[in-house]
Amino acid sequence: MAKTGRNDPCPCGSGKKYKNCCLTKDEAVEHERLAAAAQPPASPPRLPSAVEELVGMLATVYEEADELTDASNAVVDLIHAGKLDEAEQVARDLLERFPDEHDGYDRLGMVHEARGENREAADCYRKVIAMIRDHPDNYDPGFDAVYQQLVDKLDPPDEGAS
Repeated sequence: MAKTGRNDPCPCGSGKKYKNCCLTKDEAVEHERLAAAAQPPASPPRLPSAVEELVGMLATVYEEADELTDASNAVVDLIHAGKLDEAEQVARDLLERFPDEHDGYDRLGMVHEARGENREAADCYRKVIAMIRDHPDNYDPGFDAVYQQLVDKLDPPDEGAS
């Protein structure tokens, strides 16, 4: 669509030249449109306090999950690097910081296993099994079987025991 020139007839049909009719009004409208476009966006509406609190809680949960994952993975990395004393310390820190998560006992069991301390490793894995069974809704069905296999391998029942 071609732009109306200043000396063209006004598109409103008045018969006057555009510059003597609607140009000033159209320029004012364009100026307002450009000014509005240059304004920073309005701040989002304020969330109700309950929603803000929920958003904050979710952020904390995700932050803690990241911390748990990072620390848990650090233990594995330290074990692979042969730094078992450091790995044990990080695993014990996991137990303190995240007492309701199985990772601390799992990782401590891995440290004991790497040291050849099979009975201690099995004890840690038994604690993982107990946590899984105490909170079955938090785990996939059969997850405890993985740890039971580790216990059976590391601390088999005595064949001669009755």
